[in-house]
Amino acid sequence: MIFLSERIKETADIMAGFMTGRLFVENGTVGIQLSNGEEIYLGERDHIEVRNGEAYQQITSVVVLTAKTVEGWPLYAGLYARVMLGR
Repeated sequence: MIFLSERIKETADIMAGFMTGRLFVENGTVGIQLSNGEEIYLGERDHIEVRNGEAYQQITSVVVLTAKTVEGWPLYAGLYARVMLGR
């Protein structure tokens, strides 16, 4: 049942005009990997939100690059995110 709930939330995000996927950090660059495997690199003007429980938390690409776990890994890498490109 959880899987269905997550898919409904993702569909709502797509209907609202967001790209959805998993954040990644690679060579000092932030990106989002879509469900089809396509990788889109993000910049400072892009609107990034990660799901934190039932709410969304707005973050910047700088925060994604600088926030680290205790072990030194990128804190937000791998999390579900929705992005609105700021072109």
